[in-house]
Amino acid sequence: MKLLQIGPCLICLILLSPLVSSGQCELIKRDIEDVRSTAIEVLQLSDTLEVFVSAVGRTKQYRTARSNTRKAQIYAGEILATAYRAVATVSEARQRAVTCGTSDAERHLSHAAGSAEKVRDLADQAFGYAKRAYASRSLAGMQTYLKKALTTIREAEVAASAAAYAASEAHFSTSPEVLVAAGKGP
Repeated sequence: MKLLQIGPCLICLILLSPLVSSGQCELIKRDIEDVRSTAIEVLQLSDTLEVFVSAVGRTKQYRTARSNTRKAQIYAGEILATAYRAVATVSEARQRAVTCGTSDAERHLSHAAGSAEKVRDLADQAFGYAKRAYASRSLAGMQTYLKKALTTIREAEVAASAAAYAASEAHFSTSPEVLVAAGKGP
């Protein structure tokens, strides 16, 4: 008797699985756009960080420099948090690309993942420099550590641009025609 009850459930599950897969494939473009927008957010935050680092480099007053160093530290932390989010987002998008069988998108997202991980590692370094700058008891120390942080963030910007570009390429490789050809589209 129980076997008769399991049979219809199993048939429903088998029939619904392509719909779940198709639904995931419809979400891939949104995931890829999230990857791209997160990478761009890193670029925008790094521009703001640069403003505060420049202000510290130009000032001769310790208090003003300390205030701007604190703001630079906060933005370095924001960049680090965004970089961690980018790594998680690209991982989800990449998994969805594998599920959908879009090998071109998966290849581009693999490049984006490598770039996002590089951004995360560099942002972590830059945040460490910003913390040391804020802990410094001299103006010269603050300026030195913030210059190191800025140099590191500029490297992260290059990687973030590469991640955004790879995400754009992945987006174009998931056109409706490609998804239909893979049997995953509408």
